[in-house]
Amino acid sequence: MRTIGLLLALATTTAGFGQVKGYQGNLGGTIGVGIPQGEFADTWDKGMFTFGGHMTLPSRLLPFQWGFAFGYGIMGTRARPVEVSQPELGTTEGRMAVRSKVLSYHPLLRFSPLHGKVRPYVDGLVGVRHFSTRSTITVDGLHEPLVRERYSSDLAWSTGWAAGLMVNLGTVGYIEGRVERFYSGRASYVDPGSIAIDDQGVLDANTLESGTGTLNLLVGVGFRF
Repeated sequence: MRTIGLLLALATTTAGFGQVKGYQGNLGGTIGVGIPQGEFADTWDKGMFTFGGHMTLPSRLLPFQWGFAFGYGIMGTRARPVEVSQPELGTTEGRMAVRSKVLSYHPLLRFSPLHGKVRPYVDGLVGVRHFSTRSTITVDGLHEPLVRERYSSDLAWSTGWAAGLMVNLGTVGYIEGRVERFYSGRASYVDPGSIAIDDQGVLDANTLESGTGTLNLLVGVGFRF
């Protein structure tokens, strides 16, 4: 109980200091690599190019911020010419592109007690990750895809944490380094390396299933408001 009391006193003191300095929200974008962990790495051991962003809003009572983090990871792509029937456009050839991706949606609670030039923070995250594979067929002369189909789609509940370090740029800007660790549940997803497309645009691929834990290593820029 004494330890809890000391932590509450420290939080209250820090919050009071924060009111003088002014707690701030932020909006930032990130880019980096996602590394499968655990069962995910055993089943599908390939890195993912990933990008996304996070936004937080200040709390007026404690050195915490509420927010949301979004991520877009590209597991793999495949594209090739295919036959189409578009005589009105004067062509019988299109291009089919298949992309496997994972979208992450996580509300977050951030602990960010310092407000100097260098600002470390820790996030707790709870949300979902969406694994999907889509195909599109495009034809020269059309602004929209001729065909757009979803081949595979699955959701996994996800919890995790993130730790970051923001360094001020000017009065409102910052750069940051960020590490995210997601402990995600089981999901089915397409193995991008198995994707095959024939001349008629017929897609064939193997589907895998496993836990989907991931470690993301990110850098980013943003601004405070």
